[in-house]
Amino acid sequence: MNRFYLSLISSFFLLVSLEAQVISGNVKDLLTTQGLQSVMVEVTDFSSEMVDTLYTDPFGNWSYQITSVSEVLPVNIFQVDQNYPNPFNPSTNISFTINESEKVNIIIHDILGRIVDSKEYALLRGSYRIKYEGMGSAGIYFYTIRTQKKSITKKMIQLDGSSGAGLSDLHSIGFNGKSNLRKINVLDVRIVFSKYTYVSDTLNVNVIGGENFATTIEPLHHNATLVDLHNDILERIFMEDPNYDIGVHNIKFETDIPRLKLGGVDLEFFVAWVSPYEYAGKYFATTIEMIEKLNYESVLNGNDISRTNNFESSMNAIDQNKIAAVIGVEGGHSIENSMDKLFQLYDMGMRYLTITWNNSTDWAISASDSRTSTVGLSEFGKDVIRKMDSLGILIDISHVGIKTISDILDITKNPIIATHSGVRAIQNHYRNLYDDQIESIANSGGVIGIVFYPPFVGDANNDGDSDIGDVIAHIDYIVNLVGIDHVALGSDFDGTGGNLVDGLSDVTKFPDLTKALLDHGYSQLEVRKILGENFLRVFKQVCN
Repeated sequence: MNRFYLSLISSFFLLVSLEAQVISGNVKDLLTTQGLQSVMVEVTDFSSEMVDTLYTDPFGNWSYQITSVSEVLPVNIFQVDQNYPNPFNPSTNISFTINESEKVNIIIHDILGRIVDSKEYALLRGSYRIKYEGMGSAGIYFYTIRTQKKSITKKMIQLDGSSGAGLSDLHSIGFNGKSNLRKINVLDVRIVFSKYTYVSDTLNVNVIGGENFATTIEPLHHNATLVDLHNDILERIFMEDPNYDIGVHNIKFETDIPRLKLGGVDLEFFVAWVSPYEYAGKYFATTIEMIEKLNYESVLNGNDISRTNNFESSMNAIDQNKIAAVIGVEGGHSIENSMDKLFQLYDMGMRYLTITWNNSTDWAISASDSRTSTVGLSEFGKDVIRKMDSLGILIDISHVGIKTISDILDITKNPIIATHSGVRAIQNHYRNLYDDQIESIANSGGVIGIVFYPPFVGDANNDGDSDIGDVIAHIDYIVNLVGIDHVALGSDFDGTGGNLVDGLSDVTKFPDLTKALLDHGYSQLEVRKILGENFLRVFKQVCN
């Protein structure tokens, strides 16, 4: 609509002219607080339905010239605008217009009608703005502008508790002592801030010009929930350095709590793998020691990490900005052919059991066993699967033999997972999965965690090495075969002897994988699924 117009309001003609006003702001990274360059700022003016786009400068600054409307208001206008910002924390601005000189009461009250603060002023006709700093707990409040003849009340929302100064700093924003009152109209606009690899943010605001908006946007990687299905740092502590301090930033190994934080890891499966060669005769006892080590570290570093055992407790920990630490046990030999020991490991927080490692057990055959295609579960093994189903223990089939996987799928009623595997059609390794196995896992509702170990990943892109692109090739293959809902991540950090794909050298490198997935063409929704949402669906179904 052309803004040069005459509008008839209550039989009064309203004279309109155009005035240039500027709104501006700054956009920062939520994590680093650094100004962000090349953030797209999209401004939509709802009154004209015009959309303009601009970009932030190298320091994250932007400015935009709006065309606001200057009105000559008829003398019978009494107006109270919606407070801005709303919701607010810790303060907001309330604007109003009175049509004659008189006493004005400004009253803040809570949802029960109790007065929180109030001020009385003798004001000339004009437009005014007053600042309000929250007083009291978060919740719904109301503000009332009352003259001798009229009263208008509007609602506002205070986001957090505050002990601010209340009403203060009243000042005029438009005044005319003659019969008509000149006032700048408020424009209703939407401002959208977006940048590649970041989560967009939107402001719906009323502006008159002169406003400055300080905005932060969060990297997608840190906004998403990142789950790593397989980390072997407990193994390295036990077998290489019992004095390793997981609570400080190290240059040794691939995992510690500070680096997990830097990598944006929200839920980590810490694996208790007991070497069947080094610990013969004491598999169960050593597994218990590893779990107790994680428990000890969780207490010692309680501000940053929390032991959890299901979807709900994990999400609660994540909401508190803690890493959710869950136990996975790698290798059925840890239960030492005992159902009671399976129960005990469950009671200690084990939420997945890798049915075999490379070694077969009396009750299940591994993928490296020459009998992989012909021999599967024993009767005891079938009972183990049924008991895992009833307890709510995830069945992990990485390392597991072909016939054993088939037997598991015939028995279980739950989705199954492969925590750290690859695609056999890409890299023909016995540890990787055939297409029909991937399809069977997907049909069960489960997920495959893609591993970062070069012998399993291979050189799918034929560029001479194993790198992030090759990891993505495995993800692509599964997505094309069974859909986006059945792929996850299982790094195997600290379980590969330092042999990892280029670009994923330790847990701080997960954000680089997220960026590479976006570069490759995956949408933000799809990346969220790969990083964690797919597995969380299974976790909630089986372990809650």
